Amino acid sequence: MTVSLYTAIENQIKRAQSNIYTALPAKVINFNGHTVSCQIMINRIIANGQEITIPPLVDVPAQFPHAGGFCITVPIKAGDEGLVVFSSRCIDGWYISGQQSKPLDNRINDLSDGFFIVGCNSVPNKIPDFYHNGASMQTDDGSTHIRLTKGTIYIKGNIIHEGSTEQLGNYNQVGSYNQTGGNTVSSGTLKAENVITNKGVSLNTHVHNGVQKGNNNTGAPNEG
Repeated sequence: MTVSLYTAIENQIKRAQSNIYTALPAKVINFNGHTVSCQIMINRIIANGQEITIPPLVDVPAQFPHAGGFCITVPIKAGDEGLVVFSSRCIDGWYISGQQSKPLDNRINDLSDGFFIVGCNSVPNKIPDFYHNGASMQTDDGSTHIRLTKGTIYIKGNIIHEGSTEQLGNYNQVGSYNQTGGNTVSSGTLKAENVITNKGVSLNTHVHNGVQKGNNNTGAPNEG
């Protein structure tokens, strides 16, 4: 094989490879809860060296962990970065029906058959407060988070809980406790350093009026 023939074949292979897409970084334009429209962030260079911007991709399925009746989601916003992975064959038949299907088009590794994986970030958009000592679910700045280490779950932020709570083990609270409805029932012993009723009467230091020796009861405690 002559050098010129080898070069011609090599160039033809490279030209064919330039039309095959495997994965490219992208930035979200909008998100509808299932698919994204996104802009590919790597431009294409054609044979004459000209740089071409790839048109925005539309209806790209977004990937979230989802199996067994459970899922983990994040609110994808315009400007978020990720990676678009391209299927080797047309996905239209499966995508519409959810069933095993033959390819409805002969396209291969085409821009029309992408899946968006959120969170593949460039250096300027990396996670600013990365937690290295365990698993973390958090805001970017770390101001609110749930962090898991061996033996400990740490939560920072306000908690709103709907439903019943059952705790096995001891409970230690630092701070105030306020109950706005319902009753408190305990089958054990309640101990408190200082107890004050809603009328301001201290059960530790209160006094009664009308006290005198005998079999009669004392008067009501004086309000604080």
